[in-house]
Amino acid sequence: MRILMVNLPFAGHTNPTLPLASALVTAGHEVTYVNAECMRERIERTGAAFVPFRDFPADPTEDEKKKRSFRACWDTAMALKGSFDLLIYEMFFYPGFTLAQKLGVPCVRQWSQPAWSVETWLNKPFRFRMAAHLLDQQIMSPADRQRMGQGERSLSGANLNDRPAMNIVYLPEEMQDGRADFGEDWVFLPPPAEAHHQADFLPWDDLPRPIVYVSMGSIMSDRGFCRQVVKGLGGKDMTVILNTGKVNPASLGNLPENVRAYAFVPQMQVLAHADVFATHCGMNSVNEALSAGVPMVCLPVMSDQPGNAARLVELGAGRRVSPYFLIGKRLCAAVEAVAQDGEMRARVAALRESLMRQQDMAGLVRRIEGVVQA
Repeated sequence: MRILMVNLPFAGHTNPTLPLASALVTAGHEVTYVNAECMRERIERTGAAFVPFRDFPADPTEDEKKKRSFRACWDTAMALKGSFDLLIYEMFFYPGFTLAQKLGVPCVRQWSQPAWSVETWLNKPFRFRMAAHLLDQQIMSPADRQRMGQGERSLSGANLNDRPAMNIVYLPEEMQDGRADFGEDWVFLPPPAEAHHQADFLPWDDLPRPIVYVSMGSIMSDRGFCRQVVKGLGGKDMTVILNTGKVNPASLGNLPENVRAYAFVPQMQVLAHADVFATHCGMNSVNEALSAGVPMVCLPVMSDQPGNAARLVELGAGRRVSPYFLIGKRLCAAVEAVAQDGEMRARVAALRESLMRQQDMAGLVRRIEGVVQA
């Protein structure tokens, strides 16, 4: 079976799809994966044949990713030679449904965040729906819409109304709001966490407990937030590992003895040793924390993060704190409460067991094969 996968160069939308690419290759299928050059290494590790975007920067800015990647993805896929049996696309690249029609093949849609039904969409906060609308205006110019035959289609409208043969949602069923709204053609599967075999990042056995890991993801980096973390957690009876992202750790000045700040952190290795994870609640980070059995302090900022945070609190797996304005004291109180909450740790352990049961990648491959054979 020849499978075409298309995606955009955003880690949160690409990373969850890579275990499926690998599983399809392992099952003997020929997978071609279209994405930007900056995603080449991680995609080629799956065994898929990587095809880079045409006419696209090798090291794009976040603005270039938004404004140019949709057209580049479309044009690159349309220019491919040969035929395919199936198209697999991620929900953010919503023209994927139209692309499949033009190629004359069935399609499967992937979700890197909780899926949308009409009811769950209407229940989302107004600012979430407005943000999706404004983002749509940034990513698709009128010329691009015409080029891709999108007409009046929108990010929200397409994802609510398109009916691909199957939907894959990369999260535990427990994290999906309105689960009953989604039928048999919806598969909920937390992506297996990538194994890391590098040497220990830190001397874990020598670090005072609890170990608190703080990260706001790969996109959101703010020096003021980092300083509030240092101010709130510095000098406490805990070890703090702060992922500063694009903020230079040296710019934070002299750190308290219990705080370690790094621009890069091997997240899964750290989570394997952490007692508390203070996170922005991006779905990738939530999945990885649940896979490691680590309770969370939720610091949501945008997109699906507030909804993810609300769901974690509802499930008893996290405690929510606003990431704005003098966060230090509130963060410290939340971290200490979560670290001491044995019931929360037990609930997270139960979620971890459920998540592991749902990670049936071989079963997912069989279902995808059935889409083509139908």
